[in-house]
Amino acid sequence: MSFRGGHRSFFNLLFEVALIAVGVFLALWANNWHEDQEHRAQARAALRNFAAEMETNRQATQRNRAYHEAFVRELREFRASKEPASEDRLYKSVHYEGMRPVIFEHTAWDLALATQALSYLDPDLAFDISKVYTKQNAFEKLEDCDPSTIRQSNSRGKRRTLSLASKPDAPPRFTIHMHHCNPSPPDN
Repeated sequence: MSFRGGHRSFFNLLFEVALIAVGVFLALWANNWHEDQEHRAQARAALRNFAAEMETNRQATQRNRAYHEAFVRELREFRASKEPASEDRLYKSVHYEGMRPVIFEHTAWDLALATQALSYLDPDLAFDISKVYTKQNAFEKLEDCDPSTIRQSNSRGKRRTLSLASKPDAPPRFTIHMHHCNPSPPDN
């Protein structure tokens, strides 16, 4: 074997190693590019899902808005009235037809969590979306309250209970305030 032939073998080997290294580098680069494209596609799909779901939830809220605004207005008028509070006046003044809860969809949120698509979104945007779903969850917890009474304080701090249950003698199960729901035991 001559020196020249060994020299060629060394350069051939070096060339093959360089080609393999370049091939591996290009394959890794292509793989990373492909994964980045998949992550961007997942982020775009998650954003489309969020937008569609939030619009659906907004429409569901709007369907019941007029009823809830009228209920709150009537209840405030009832509470502000100088007339003595009575069940008859309550039923005539306040047209309560149940909670009429909004059933919020959260499938897009659940899917984004399961697929980790939130990690592919801008962190500030993901945080804002998270706040929306957190508020919806808090609202759903309010809807879990099954108010059978409305409690109002008079000027001396004593509480009067006005039943909204279908049976006037039903024991109260919850105290309803305009902005939150607290379970409370029945007054004895």
